[in-house]
Amino acid sequence: MAAFLFRREAVPGFDHRDLDLHKRLVADAFSGPIGIFGDLLDELKAADDLYFDSVSRVRLPRWSDGRVALVGDAGSCLSLFGDGSTLAIASAHTLAAELTRSPGHPHTALAAYEQRHRTLVEPKQRGMRAASALMVPATSAGIAICNAVTRFIR
Repeated sequence: MAAFLFRREAVPGFDHRDLDLHKRLVADAFSGPIGIFGDLLDELKAADDLYFDSVSRVRLPRWSDGRVALVGDAGSCLSLFGDGSTLAIASAHTLAAELTRSPGHPHTALAAYEQRHRTLVEPKQRGMRAASALMVPATSAGIAICNAVTRFIR
């Protein structure tokens, strides 16, 4: 098993069922010399099955509007690096606690839910930004650092 991680702009008209498109996107992202991993890229091109997905995150200034609130990944996703299920359960628990604490006052409960849950989520999101920058760097300097870390780990 191998994983090819890369950054790129959104693909207009992207079809999640188009296996040939997925292979082209990966091949294009790794078109330069990739050393010993070239064999894996050849296997990818010959594969008749492939899991291809995007990792996306939406940052919202608020997790509620009126009487509607976002919980779990919809509000505080971190699932690429773990904690997704834990935070989903924690957000539902916190929301339920605040609704119980402020019966008949959903706006108060939702504001309290968000304030309490953000104190748990924000430190983890800061760590996620650093980890994602290392795993999938966006700049030449970031790639050089990632390569150096990889050589050090080996």
